[in-house]
Amino acid sequence: SMTKYLLILQVCSFLTGECKSPVEIEQKYNSWYECAAAGSLNSLTLLQAEGAEAINEYKLSVKYGCLEVFEI
Repeated sequence: SMTKYLLILQVCSFLTGECKSPVEIEQKYNSWYECAAAGSLNSLTLLQAEGAEAINEYKLSVKYGCLEVFEI
């Protein structure tokens, strides 16, 4: 079996502490590095989709993490 990494991102408000539903990226990554790097890239896309007005009003940002998954 091989260890892969699943990327999960969430748009959160630093004003209220609330987060939107997590977004799972379908692709599995072969290393923590690949997953973390993809997290940075995907964060920007996710943030931009919210629009500057909402980002400023709710102080939005993206948090993400990589989960180890085992593939047989």
